[in-house]
Amino acid sequence: MDGQGFGFLSGNINTAKMKQRLNWMKKIENIDTTIKPELTAEIKKFWERNINAERIYGRTISDSKRGEDKYFTDLEEQRYRTHYHLLPWIRDMKPGKRVLEIGCGIGLDSFKIASHGMDLYAIDLTQVGIKTVKERFLRKEVPAHFNVGDACNLPFPNAVFDYVYSFGVLHHVADTKKSVSEVFRVLKPSGEARIMLYHRRSLNETIHHLTRVPFEEKDELCPVVRRYTKTEVRKLFADFSKVDIDVQYVFGEGYGAIYRAMPKWLYRMLSKTVGWHLMIRATKD
Repeated sequence: MDGQGFGFLSGNINTAKMKQRLNWMKKIENIDTTIKPELTAEIKKFWERNINAERIYGRTISDSKRGEDKYFTDLEEQRYRTHYHLLPWIRDMKPGKRVLEIGCGIGLDSFKIASHGMDLYAIDLTQVGIKTVKERFLRKEVPAHFNVGDACNLPFPNAVFDYVYSFGVLHHVADTKKSVSEVFRVLKPSGEARIMLYHRRSLNETIHHLTRVPFEEKDELCPVVRRYTKTEVRKLFADFSKVDIDVQYVFGEGYGAIYRAMPKWLYRMLSKTVGWHLMIRATKD
């Protein structure tokens, strides 16, 4: 896909690339969820080479050098304009509480969380993500704690966080079920997990499944991508005492003219039913 819409509509996808994508779709639909060191290593290498939020549908978001102030400004404008539901989700957390962010990447959400007055601890699987976010926080003199870490084996003791936050990460890890159990373990009693997972019964999923075109235009494709129904999410979070699921974000700018022309009221209505993001709030007893 390109920034104006689906590549298959414009005839821009060659046969070799389409074959690669078909093989990739089969791979992610039949993924072996057993934790294997080589799978985690493959995932890490992918995200080291493909920094999340820097590109969308083949388009580079910022022409500034990684780490510069304008680089972050450009990426944040793009992220929070299209992910309209994200900032209210962050700002609804109670300031002063200790929060763990899993999969912070270059730290766009991290900066919003810390600026909201949270005691932030964050991990990412990649060295490049941690290096980039640390440099920004040091330059801006914003206190926080960052380390390389694996969502399936969190480097923290039991029951130490008031919140665990992870947006669009746990469906890409080697074992999503194990990562959710780790979230439960590190949460304090009455603590809350705020997790976004992809929605299987979404318009986005349906279109991509029918066309067999992956969700991003990349030279290489993510080793693990999982999607869930609401029922599957409740089973995944069965250890939690309360699980609320809000559906959001029917699709983004990869749909080009359709995204820009659709009335906002219709976009929001569709997002609530067939949106791509399952916004999960799970409370621990």
